[in-house]
Amino acid sequence: MKNMKSFYSKPFLTIVRCLAVIFTTLIALYIACLCYHMIDKHTTKRLFTAICFLITSGFLIIIIKHPERFDLFVPPLLYFCIFNCFGDPGIEYPIIEFAISIALLWSRGFFSHQKTIKIILLSIFLTGIFLSKLTFGLKMFYFQLFNGFQFSILVSALIFFIYLHMKNQPVKDAVLNIADFEGTTSRDAEWLKLIQQGVKYEAIAIDYELTLGTVQNRLNKLYHIMETGDRIGFLSMYSTAKIIYK
Repeated sequence: MKNMKSFYSKPFLTIVRCLAVIFTTLIALYIACLCYHMIDKHTTKRLFTAICFLITSGFLIIIIKHPERFDLFVPPLLYFCIFNCFGDPGIEYPIIEFAISIALLWSRGFFSHQKTIKIILLSIFLTGIFLSKLTFGLKMFYFQLFNGFQFSILVSALIFFIYLHMKNQPVKDAVLNIADFEGTTSRDAEWLKLIQQGVKYEAIAIDYELTLGTVQNRLNKLYHIMETGDRIGFLSMYSTAKIIYK
């Protein structure tokens, strides 16, 4: 099981970090251009856009430091989705950005709880993407409705294949033997069982008479060893597994 594919493997996280660096650089250049334009034209017309882009770059900087939090790509993606909805008559980019957001959320276990409500909210958001094209006139709306239908099929196919990929991962095995991972102990298995049950780090520290920092550092090391990234990644992959140490 320790050789399984993972969204939190070193190669994948390296790609995530590189993408975050590239996008942060591009956004920084765009913000610089906006600032130059505002100074040159003596206007604050694009100040709000510059602030929004600055906020999105903040999410990307966090990803550079913590690539396992690749779900933080979602806020910038949804912002650019909205930005493109009203700034461009085309619907392709918003649909693609929406699709990538769904894929990232799914891989992070976003739909593990309150699935129905979250799907309804995302469906409303998707409907808003289509309706936004009414601002460009009925003729453009009908044209983009057809294009959007095609891209929606691609979105559904993408989500379906991601679902199949995750379904076929060995993480669905009923038993997770912590001893398979080098450098682990029986206590690690006990702690991970508690994490499965929703026990907080603070409670574990109290029960084992340790400092909170000691518990956090050990669990973070475990997540790294198991290539689950963090607590969310561990639960999305092993929430139903039977944990043993043999």
